Amino acid sequence: MRALLVTGKLAYPILREAVKQSQGDVDILVLDYPVASLMSVRYILENLRLRKEELKEYDFVILPGLVYGDAKVIERELGVKVYKGTENAWDVVHVLEALRRGVSLSTLVPADRILEKEMKSEQGRILSEIESKAIIAFEAGVKIPLRPPPFRVFLELDPSWSMEKWEEELKRVKPFVDVIVAGFPVGFDDPEEVRRRIRHLLDLGLVVGIDSDSPRVIKEGVRTGATFAFNLNELNIDDLEEVKGGAAFVVAPFSTDNRAGTVIELVNMARRKGFTRLMADPILSPPLTGMVDSLVEYLKIRDSLPDVPLLMGTLNVTELIDADSHGVSALVVSMAGEIGASSLLVMEKGKTRWNSWEVKVASQMVSIAMYQRKPPKDVGPNLLILKEKKRKLERPQRVGELIEVGRIEPNMDPAGHVKVYVEDRRIGVSFFGKRELTVEGKDALSVGRKLLMETEISREHALYIGYELAKAEIASLLDKTYIQDKPLFRRIADDSLGSQDQSFPPQ
Repeated sequence: MRALLVTGKLAYPILREAVKQSQGDVDILVLDYPVASLMSVRYILENLRLRKEELKEYDFVILPGLVYGDAKVIERELGVKVYKGTENAWDVVHVLEALRRGVSLSTLVPADRILEKEMKSEQGRILSEIESKAIIAFEAGVKIPLRPPPFRVFLELDPSWSMEKWEEELKRVKPFVDVIVAGFPVGFDDPEEVRRRIRHLLDLGLVVGIDSDSPRVIKEGVRTGATFAFNLNELNIDDLEEVKGGAAFVVAPFSTDNRAGTVIELVNMARRKGFTRLMADPILSPPLTGMVDSLVEYLKIRDSLPDVPLLMGTLNVTELIDADSHGVSALVVSMAGEIGASSLLVMEKGKTRWNSWEVKVASQMVSIAMYQRKPPKDVGPNLLILKEKKRKLERPQRVGELIEVGRIEPNMDPAGHVKVYVEDRRIGVSFFGKRELTVEGKDALSVGRKLLMETEISREHALYIGYELAKAEIASLLDKTYIQDKPLFRRIADDSLGSQDQSFPPQ
C-alpha cells in the first residue's frame, strides 16, 4: 500500500515523526499553507492538479481531518481514492493501519469518528465473546463467573446514608454496577427498616445484596429478596443455616489469623450444611499493613477450592493510599485478574467517588487483555484521565516581536463583578452590577458568550472570566471541587506551588 499525506507547514514535523512508526510506503506533500486544518478541499485540489500524473502511483491520498469541504471532488476529478485523516496529525498512523485492514473511511468526516466507532464495536464484540465463553459458577440474579474474565462489580451503599441518598447515588452509578449491596452499620437491628430498604432497591429493578454483622438482619434481608449475603463466618454459620438456599453467601473470616485456612474450612463446613452458592473472600489488607500477604491468601484459596469463585473488596487499597483512585483501581483489578477473583466489591466515599465506573472500565480493560494474553495496554478501554501515553509535539508559531511578561495586577471593572461556580456538573456565573443576573449551562464557552451578550464588561474582565470558566469546566468534567481564584491541581514536581495560596483578587 502506498499513501500520500497532504499537510501544511506547521504540521509537517509532527507528521514526519508520526509516520516513522508506520509500515509501508508513505510520502508527505507539504503545501504552502501554515495551518493544515484551515485549508479547504478546493485549495488542495488546485495544488494536486499540478501532480495528477504522480498521483497515479498512490493507492490513497490522506487529507488533514479538519479541512473544509467534501474530498469527493478531488476523487472524482483526479481518479485517486481520497479520505480525510485524523484531527490530530500524531494519530495518522491509525488511519494507515485502518486502510491496511480494509476499513472504509470518509471523504466528509474526520477518520477519528469512524475509527472510534470501529474500535468500540470491536471492543463490544470481544467483551460479548468473553461473556459467552465464561465458566459460570452459579446464578443469583446475575451470573457469577468462576474465574475472570469477565468480572462482576458489586457496590456497597454507605450505611450512614438515608434511603433518599441511596436512590440519588443509584441514578449516578447504576450503569456501572452488577449488584447493589445494602450495608447496615454495626449494631443495627431494625427488621422493618431492613425490609423497607431491600424492597425499595428490588422495586428499582436491581440485583441486591445485604451486608451486616447481625445474623438477624442478614436473614431478614435474604427473606425479603436479597440474593447475596455478606458475610458468612465462623460466628454466624449456624445461625444462617435456615436461609442457606435463599442467597449466595460470601465466606469471609472473622478472625485475622490464618485467613485462607479459615475460609477453606468454612466453605467445606457450609457445604456439609447444605449451602450451595458460595464465594470466598479472605479480605484484602491495606498497603503496608499486609496487602501482599493477603494476596497470597487468595492464591491459597484459589488452589484449594478450584470450584469456588473469589470476591475481592477494593476499598482497603483504593481508600487507604493517598493516590488518585483510578490508577490504583486499574492495578488492583489487574491483580484480581491474576489471582482469579471474578467479583469486585467497591464503595464510593470521598476520593473514591466514581470508583464503580473506574473499576468497571478497569475490569473491561483487564478482561480484554487477559483474553488476548497481553498486558493491559493498548486494548481499548483505559483509565488514562490526567496522563497521556505519548507526548504530542505541537510547536508554537511565534510571530513578530516576542514580549516576555511577568505578573500583571488586575484592574477592577466598574461594570460589576462575578462569582463562578459548579453545581451538579453545571457551570454558572452570577453577575453583580447595575443589572444582576445568573447564566448557567453545561458548556463553559456558551455560558461566557451569553454573559457577554447580556452585560458590558471590560475586555480584561472578559479574559479573567474566560480563564475561570475554563477551570470550572475542567472541574465539572472531572467531578472535582471548583473554587474561584484557586488552582485546580498541584503543579507536577513542584510541591512548593502545591501548598501556596495562588489566589487572585476577585473581579
